[in-house]
Amino acid sequence: MNPCERWPRLWLGVFPTPLHRVRRLRDDASLLLKRDDLTGFGLAGNKARPLEFLMADAIAHGCDIVVTGGAPTSNFAGACAHASAVAGLDCEVLVADGPASTVPIRLARACGAAVRATGGDRALIEDAIAKRVIDLELEGRHPYPVPRGGATPVGALGFASAAFEVHAQLEDQGVDPTRATIVLPVGSGASLAGFIAGSAAMDLAWRVVGVSVSRPAPQMASHVLALAAACSALMGSRPATSGAFTIVDRTGDVLTEERADDMGAARFMRESEGILLDPHYGIPTFEVAWTMTATAEQPVVLWQTGGIPAAVESLDAGNEHERRVLTPSGSM
Repeated sequence: MNPCERWPRLWLGVFPTPLHRVRRLRDDASLLLKRDDLTGFGLAGNKARPLEFLMADAIAHGCDIVVTGGAPTSNFAGACAHASAVAGLDCEVLVADGPASTVPIRLARACGAAVRATGGDRALIEDAIAKRVIDLELEGRHPYPVPRGGATPVGALGFASAAFEVHAQLEDQGVDPTRATIVLPVGSGASLAGFIAGSAAMDLAWRVVGVSVSRPAPQMASHVLALAAACSALMGSRPATSGAFTIVDRTGDVLTEERADDMGAARFMRESEGILLDPHYGIPTFEVAWTMTATAEQPVVLWQTGGIPAAVESLDAGNEHERRVLTPSGSM
């Protein structure tokens, strides 16, 4: 039994999301795609998973306003505002320094969220959320704080449940889950933490690789393990051990569309599989998965999380690169 089913959940997405082999990049079933870009909730992608549990938890606690934050380009911040509107809750999004108008911020405003600039770095968002929660409580409101990426034990339940989901899908496709390698992008750590907590609840030893783009590997590993333990405590299951996952450090290595085209990642996926990879999470994670040794019996499962706004915006850089390459010298 999936212990996550004991927790309240506000359904936002359409699950399970598809699990299928790449159709043209390889002629076998050694690389499988877990299509969380197809969760069906706005532009949320995989963010729909934690938000289902977070919104239900906010309602269960009698909260009337959600307070979250992040960079202006944060897909989670926009998705959280969208989910809050569906849940019938007010929302405030605290935004770090950056572009004034991005797709996630436009979505948040369209959903009725109050967007507030913090005037500080993204790393200070958690402090800003905590301060704003206190101010709202003094005003008589009942706020529900949601940190960047929904990185709480409750939020991690979304990917704990996802572990059960993909396990069942692999079995349905005749693949022994213990022989699969699961590759996930890691930003806030909530997805990976939830996934290894769900894996531990199943007592399942499969290879799980997180591709960290925001913190150095040792720091991220410690954070993920602590968050996974708290998620396991909620589920009443044994916690994961440090050997349950591996972190690949890709911090400071965010790829541009120009470099991705040189290496084939973004263009290959776009023009062969029809999938858009965002430069922050999608491209580094694809590159790690692509270089792994795999067979149809021991496949790599690449978790495609979404990131559509950033993926679309990055196309401009790629087009400019192509114009420079294709335009003869001296031409306009």
